[in-house]
Amino acid sequence: MKILKEDLEDEDPAVQIEAAKRIMYIAKALGPQKSRTELVEYLEGYMKSDNDEALVAIGKQMKEVAKYVGGKEHLGSLVPVLEKLAFQEETVVCEAASDSMASIISDMGSSEVEKTVMPSLEKMATAEWFQPRVSVCPLFPKAYPKVGEQSQEKIVKWFSSLCKDENPMVKKAALVNMGKLSNSMGKKKIGETMLVKLKDVCEEDSDLVRLFAVDICKEMLETFNDTKEFTSNLWPIIKQLSEDSSWRVRKELATSLPKFAKTAGQAMAAKEILPIFVALLQDRESEVKIAATANLVKLCEECKSKEGLVQVVHVLRDLIEDASQVVRASVSKSLGDLAIMSDGKTTEGLIFDVMKLAVKDEDSVVRCNTLESIQRIAGNLKSAPATLLQVLQPFASDPKWRVRREYLKASTAFAAIAAGSDNDGYDSKLTSNLIECLSDHISSIREEACVQLAALVKLKGNTWGVKKLLPEALKSVSQTDLAEQSNYITRMTGLILLENVSQHLSAQQITEHVCPFVEQCLKDGVENVRFKAARAAATIIPLLSKKVVRERIVPALEAVQKGEQDTDILFFSEQALHIASQKK
Repeated sequence: MKILKEDLEDEDPAVQIEAAKRIMYIAKALGPQKSRTELVEYLEGYMKSDNDEALVAIGKQMKEVAKYVGGKEHLGSLVPVLEKLAFQEETVVCEAASDSMASIISDMGSSEVEKTVMPSLEKMATAEWFQPRVSVCPLFPKAYPKVGEQSQEKIVKWFSSLCKDENPMVKKAALVNMGKLSNSMGKKKIGETMLVKLKDVCEEDSDLVRLFAVDICKEMLETFNDTKEFTSNLWPIIKQLSEDSSWRVRKELATSLPKFAKTAGQAMAAKEILPIFVALLQDRESEVKIAATANLVKLCEECKSKEGLVQVVHVLRDLIEDASQVVRASVSKSLGDLAIMSDGKTTEGLIFDVMKLAVKDEDSVVRCNTLESIQRIAGNLKSAPATLLQVLQPFASDPKWRVRREYLKASTAFAAIAAGSDNDGYDSKLTSNLIECLSDHISSIREEACVQLAALVKLKGNTWGVKKLLPEALKSVSQTDLAEQSNYITRMTGLILLENVSQHLSAQQITEHVCPFVEQCLKDGVENVRFKAARAAATIIPLLSKKVVRERIVPALEAVQKGEQDTDILFFSEQALHIASQKK
């Protein structure tokens, strides 16, 4: 205690702060009796300190000190210290005190709360200075279940007064905790008191106050957690909020409606909540439409209504042409999930019509999102609509590389279902586009083209790969003069392609069509090509016969090591040789 006192009274504020952070250990060393007397008495006197950071540390330490005062029957001894902290001027000090007191009240017995906490709550709730009135609001939900009926009435009276407080910070603190206090009261008492206050909140002049009503309703779902109770208690208030004049309130409601729909149940969600949500999708304010479209899929999942989904999709046709880019981007992102949820007729009709508009959007994010959506629904379609395949075609040469990359993924995803439909040579066009992308000036596009070409080989079989794909692909990346270095990037791309495609070829096919290119690249005049070739060799060695590895790959790798000076190439060629030595 002597050391603690010296440090807390030191002239250096940093020393005071560090001492305050060690109070828990002091309490542990002192024992319960001295912690409740000497330590608490000293800290009560220390509250006059002007070092706010030290006071914050003390406030935070109190809930840790509570472990060493001798059990829950003695927790009340810490309340006077926390009460004085709650009357400090600095907000952070009061918040630390309120947080620790809430933790302590949760651990206290009912009699101790009545005896030691209620007097403090009264002082704080009726204080002239606004900070204690702010600090007491989070304590009401903790204390209410632990006190008698008479004290509960006092808490409700104090809380009601704070809800109408002239100070906006006090009023905000009360509204933030209204839902929590309501849940601690029980269904009957909520209806008699808190629902009336919630309706008053909805009638406030300030939209920033009415905004809290949405969050209060969400918190009250913990109590009104079935369809009947939700409908009779909260639904009238939510309907009123949906017609609020403030866009902020409508935006918050649009974000929260999926949660309300989950509690309301599928039938009510489709019949009552979905029409309100559709109205929010058509709101005059872009911010509201953005919030609604961002939660569109969540709400449709709760409704599970085909008719409702058709109603939503009709609105999306207008939204995809909205003046706000953010709205269009949000809509385009949800199209894939909506298509999966809908039946085939809706997907191939209404949603595809929206997609056709979206892929022509001037904004690259909207186009990109739409292509991602198209890619997601590919696995759910039995046939590929020819018009949608035609829409995809122009994106092979889109000026934005991210759009081109998503095109590659989406177009390949449709290859499987396009094979069984009248697709007007879709496969050949796709293959041609992918091969052209091997020479794209963006490395991500080249790499993605390699991945998608390998996916095509897996889909169509290795015979198609070696007869149709590899001859054309390697022609575009082959080298006529090993000393010519201007085209080295395309040769590296060829190696990436072969690494991916090899996973779907037989050992004989790899020997005939892959090994020659790899062996050639191991002799390349460009270090980057030799580096990539060494890594490619390590990839294909496990796929080859032991004879081919011994007679062709190993000599090529050993030749690389003889005159090579680049340490990275030496490392990966040595690694490839090690893999070859393990070949069985």
